[in-house]
Amino acid sequence: MKIVIIEDEEFAARRLKNMINEYDSTIEVVAKLESVKESIDWFKNNEHPDLIFLDIHLEDDLSFAIFQEVPISCAIVFTTATDELATRAFQLKGIDFMLKPITQADLVNMIEKYRNKPTNEKPVDAHIFNEITNATHL
Repeated sequence: MKIVIIEDEEFAARRLKNMINEYDSTIEVVAKLESVKESIDWFKNNEHPDLIFLDIHLEDDLSFAIFQEVPISCAIVFTTATDELATRAFQLKGIDFMLKPITQADLVNMIEKYRNKPTNEKPVDAHIFNEITNATHL
């Protein structure tokens, strides 16, 4: 399994990577990215992973901006410390998320959910994230 972590807080990214490695050392974290721009460049030039852990608030924009530039066809789990309105919006749209600070149990459950899931995900529709952003004022 290949995973990309998109997180602008170095400590949080390193902690998540360590938790993944602690759970299963065969999982490969193929990239740790810090910004929307860096993520867009990476996805345009690399094979997409099996799973992305994606912080909502990045240093240069909301992570939703990535989907306006690059179609992402793999599973995405948003990591967020946002309020209840945002998490409810994700639940209504069927979007996976984990509240920070991420626990080992939550991480293991999410990885297992996607470990055996078919990789023929549909590209993420950026319009969904525009609706969530407008509805919750993230």
